[in-house]
Amino acid sequence: MTVKEIFELRREGRVEEAYNAILPMYKVHHGKYTSLAMFWCAVDMMNLLLGKAVDQSEASLAAMHEAEKIYMSLQRLAPKIYDESGACQQAVLNLGEALKSTRIRVEC
Repeated sequence: MTVKEIFELRREGRVEEAYNAILPMYKVHHGKYTSLAMFWCAVDMMNLLLGKAVDQSEASLAAMHEAEKIYMSLQRLAPKIYDESGACQQAVLNLGEALKSTRIRVEC
């Protein structure tokens, strides 16, 4: 699969497929477009997981835990990405706020 095909999966809303496709590619290559695809697929996946974290059930807590891991990875990845518009940095900030809100909702 190519990076272009992975971006197409994202456009189609096939978040998990795109994320699972970019992971092995990113493990061996950190080029400009591979890194961008990894970043945006991780953003999509984190949003998906935060949507699944709705209560204190085991599934919700697992989704929350996985979202937190992805967030830490995004914080490490964002400074390495060419981000002239600041969209990547803004996405990380927005996800940080979403993560805080979800934690509060899940812990209640």
